Amino acid sequence: MGRRPGLLALGWLASLVLVAAFAVMLTERWSTPSGGDAGDDRVADAQRTPASEQTGGAASSADAERDAPAVESADTRIVEAPASAGTAGAPTGDGRAESARDGGDDSDETSDRRVAESGEGGAPRIIPADPADGNDEATSSDGGRQGSGDLVNALSREGALGLVETARLSPRPRSQAVVDWCKQLEARVVGVSSPECMSDAYRDTGGRSVEGRPLIMREIAASSGPAAGRVLLISATHGDEPSSIGTVFGWMELMAEEGTRYDWRVAPTLNPDGVFHEPATRLNANGVDLNRNLPTPDWSEKSRAYWRRVGFEKRRYPGEDPGGEPENEWLVEQIRSFRPDVIISLHAPYGVLDYDGDFPAPRKLGQLDLNQLGVYPGSLGNFGARMNSIPVITVELDHARKPPGDAELERMWRDLNGWLDRYFSSVRQARADNAADSNDAG
Repeated sequence: MGRRPGLLALGWLASLVLVAAFAVMLTERWSTPSGGDAGDDRVADAQRTPASEQTGGAASSADAERDAPAVESADTRIVEAPASAGTAGAPTGDGRAESARDGGDDSDETSDRRVAESGEGGAPRIIPADPADGNDEATSSDGGRQGSGDLVNALSREGALGLVETARLSPRPRSQAVVDWCKQLEARVVGVSSPECMSDAYRDTGGRSVEGRPLIMREIAASSGPAAGRVLLISATHGDEPSSIGTVFGWMELMAEEGTRYDWRVAPTLNPDGVFHEPATRLNANGVDLNRNLPTPDWSEKSRAYWRRVGFEKRRYPGEDPGGEPENEWLVEQIRSFRPDVIISLHAPYGVLDYDGDFPAPRKLGQLDLNQLGVYPGSLGNFGARMNSIPVITVELDHARKPPGDAELERMWRDLNGWLDRYFSSVRQARADNAADSNDAG
């Protein structure tokens, strides 16, 4: 049967009419300044203060649209933005939004919780609401939160830009792997609280231990301005040293309270199989000491000679292949991708401060005094400082189970930051001197 040109043309015109009608509906939907129905209009009228009352005169329609309030819902909280010059009735103060929760504490360094500016001149800002605020939420089986009707209404008021920004800022569903990890840590480690741990800050990197446990990481950005440097912080290389984990969590709480000048990447449990073994063990699930297994020069020969020298002690077995354990493969990748300027590794229970690197060593960290022990085949100090020219601070706590008390944690943290400040100041000066020498040579 032949085609009928008339019918085809009629069908084509009908399709164009439908597309145009749909486009008009969408335009009206997103361009309505205060919502799309009478109920939304009543909410806006009840919450809005007329612009004329704020400024003492008649406000333009553009001002009224700009000043329309964002709607607070289970997924968002309204925080006032700082007043701009010449804006009447705008709030004063530094205007920074509430910072993202850091395991239960406020922190302003988490990049995925940054605040969206929804307007100019004192317009409200929207940030994700904390679960602790008591909003009713539906929770999925994997710990993620489902959207609500209030959020939809808020998005219709904010327009297409609000849709994009709110979607970007909405908290990521919590990984079940992170939830389980936090619960297990709370049961085993002094200084770790499961509710504080189960925040959006921690993530499953996809790396896995020998027994398939997740290698969890947290990234903390400098509190304000460009970071002065990058620091990699590691604990529980040996699973029977849980005080190292509690100390790291204590330092992260101090970062949340005081801020930080640096970008941090934190690996609280490098050896989860050792941490969660019954009983906890120094070695990973393959029976390998991870701090003797990193790929250092002449590893095959030197690691065997070292192991022979310590009487083939099982607790110091270096393994069969340099860097061949999955936990160390993951660690080497973190060093490669993050490119830290300094590495800090926590151990126990020798009660000393060790250091490998060219820059002058820290003399003290709280009550711990410097005692440089040297490097071993496959150790982090050897791999980081000798091979990659990254200073490595090894903190040997004096108790394997119990982390230091609050006062000692603060002293250690203050001393550590003092050394970091001196180190990065020296690095900046060296770079400036090199740049000056290059200009003179040119």
